[in-house]
Amino acid sequence: MAPKTNLKQLRLPTEQVNPHTCGLDKMTPLQIARAINREDFTAARAVQKAAPQIAAAMIAAAQTYASGHKIIFIGAGTSGRLGILEAVECVPTFNTKPSQIIALIAGGKNAVFRSKEGAEDDAAQGAKEISKVAKKDDFVIGLTASGRTPYVMGALKRAQQLGTKTALVSCNPSADITNASLHICLETGAEALSGSTRMKAGTATKMALNAITTGAMTLCGKTYGNLMIDVRPTNEKLVLRALRLICTISGTDEKTAGKLLTAAGNNVKTAVVMFHKKTDRKTAEKLLKKERGFLTRVIDD
Repeated sequence: MAPKTNLKQLRLPTEQVNPHTCGLDKMTPLQIARAINREDFTAARAVQKAAPQIAAAMIAAAQTYASGHKIIFIGAGTSGRLGILEAVECVPTFNTKPSQIIALIAGGKNAVFRSKEGAEDDAAQGAKEISKVAKKDDFVIGLTASGRTPYVMGALKRAQQLGTKTALVSCNPSADITNASLHICLETGAEALSGSTRMKAGTATKMALNAITTGAMTLCGKTYGNLMIDVRPTNEKLVLRALRLICTISGTDEKTAGKLLTAAGNNVKTAVVMFHKKTDRKTAEKLLKKERGFLTRVIDD
C-alpha cells in the first residue's frame, strides 16, 4: 500500500515543481549544469535578503560564546550535517573550545554517513537530546529547510523551556516559529530537482552559517582585519598559514616567525604581540587577556 500523501508537505516552497527545470531529463549535460547554476544564484540572493536576521544571530552567538555558554546547532538530514560541519570547522579556524560550539543530528552520529529519514519525525527525541546538552543562556539554532521538522521543533520547544536563546534557519516564510525568537528565512523556492533540499536550500543554509560563525568569532576578537589570526596550527598546512600570518602582520621573515611561533606556544596572536611589543610570552598573554583577545587593541596604537 502506498503511503498517504501529506498535502501540507506538498505545499512547502521547497517541495514545489520548478518550472525552469521541468525538462531536466531531456537536457544535455551542459544544459543541466547551466540550469542548476542559474538556480544556485537564488541561494545567494536569499542570504542577502536575510542579512539583518543573520546579523542578529551573529550578535547572539558572540554574546553566548564570550560568556562561556554553548552554541548548539540541531537539525536532520542535510541541515543536520551542515550544522555538524559548522561546529567542527570552528575549532581549527578560530581555536574555539570543542565543547562550546556543538551540533546534534537526528539519528545520531551514524546519520552523518547514512541517512536515517524517519528520525526527523521524532519531536520527543529532539527534546530529549537537547535536554542533555543545553542549559540556560546557551544559544540553540534549529536547522530545517521545511521549517517544520518535528525533531527540530521539539528541540526548540524544550530549549526555550530551559531558558536558552533560540533561532530557526529555514527556507519557508510560513515556518513554525512558535519556539524561535529569531527566524532566518532563506527564501530559495523550488529546487532544480524538486524536493532535494541538499541543493539550493543546503547551499543557502551553509552560507548563512558561515556568516553567523565568522561574524560571531570576529566580534569575539578572533580575527585581525580579515586574517584568521586565531588559527590552530595542528598540521603542516596550518603551520605554514600561521607563519604567513606572523610575517604579514609583523613584516618579518619566515625564520623569525618560526622562532616566535615556537616561543609563543604555537599561538599566532601571542607571537605577534611578542614581536610588536618586544616582550616575552607571559607578558604578551597578559596584554591579550586584558583586551579580551582583540589583537588590534594591543598592537594598533
